[in-house]
Amino acid sequence: MSKLEKYDKNMIAHKFSDEQFNYYDIKEKPFVIEGLAWFSKEKEYFRLPKDCKNDVSEAVYWLASHTAGGQVRFKSNSNRVVVKVKLRDRPNMSHMPATGQCGFDLYYKYENEANYHFFTSTNFAYGSIEYQVQIFNSDFPGVKDFVLNFPLYMGVEEVLIGLEKDAFVKEPIKHSYPKKIVVYGTSITQGGCACRPGMAYTNILSRKLDAEFVNLGFSGSGLGEPIMAKLMTEINKVGMFILDYEANGGCTGHLEKYMEEFIQILRSTYPTVPILVITKPFFSNYVFVKSEIVARNRVFNFQKNLVTKLKRKGDKNIYFYDGNKLYGKEDFDESSVDGLHPTDLGFYRMSKALYPVIKKILNK
Repeated sequence: MSKLEKYDKNMIAHKFSDEQFNYYDIKEKPFVIEGLAWFSKEKEYFRLPKDCKNDVSEAVYWLASHTAGGQVRFKSNSNRVVVKVKLRDRPNMSHMPATGQCGFDLYYKYENEANYHFFTSTNFAYGSIEYQVQIFNSDFPGVKDFVLNFPLYMGVEEVLIGLEKDAFVKEPIKHSYPKKIVVYGTSITQGGCACRPGMAYTNILSRKLDAEFVNLGFSGSGLGEPIMAKLMTEINKVGMFILDYEANGGCTGHLEKYMEEFIQILRSTYPTVPILVITKPFFSNYVFVKSEIVARNRVFNFQKNLVTKLKRKGDKNIYFYDGNKLYGKEDFDESSVDGLHPTDLGFYRMSKALYPVIKKILNK
């Protein structure tokens, strides 16, 4: 026990007996895995097809083992829920909490409720590669739909859900929006540096829009190579693509070199599905860097002009969003942990800005 846990009992990673629970492997029905587009085929917690190793960069393939955007959904009348987890590695990030990097968090709603509510995240002993946490506990009975969000920056080997022995488990309620929204991007898309998974902006929007989001954010490696677009065309039932990779591809020249080809590849399979191009948010630690301001303006104008060009050529379902609006105007600099990566406040502001834009496009 650390000195902090000695003085503040709310900081303790609580232990308990297993005797009152039945444990279920979430890979089996009636549990529903979402956000991992190739899961139904490969039954692995992996964000790309496993056989693409020789086609993508070493970094992208490794980051694909991180489960950002993954969710397990189910319905139960259990008043207590336990999660047992085996990770691929231990927490090791300096500017992101272990609860966001390696933890799960849980949302619930009772039958006939419209919105999900946050309950808690996995409070586990730092340095653990395996942990077991009671993640829901209620004295009030009722049937509830649960959503458990996967870690953002870590691979997951195994997940078991524990429910009370006299409780049932069933398939969850279906989403009101029936198709997938696929987001390709950078560390910001992946969820760096949210304090818990449910605060990544794709997960917030998943709740707000009641839709499945596929998070294809690759930290430092969202360059926009054509192979990534080809892999994205393998995803079925796509209702929208969001391209949010300026923060990586704009720095390397990949965005200006390949973005038009990237979009054309998506269009080869999905000719009319909406595509939303988002420029990066304003980074507070770049305000005084002249070269960054010049480069930012150039890449911003390139994306805006490309969308305008494609519209003029007849693509009626491509859209542009000015990322300078994502954090707001007055105190945008309060939205990040290091001048670049959003805190929960930054992600909340991003989702609040993007929600009406995406909703309007989907309604069309």
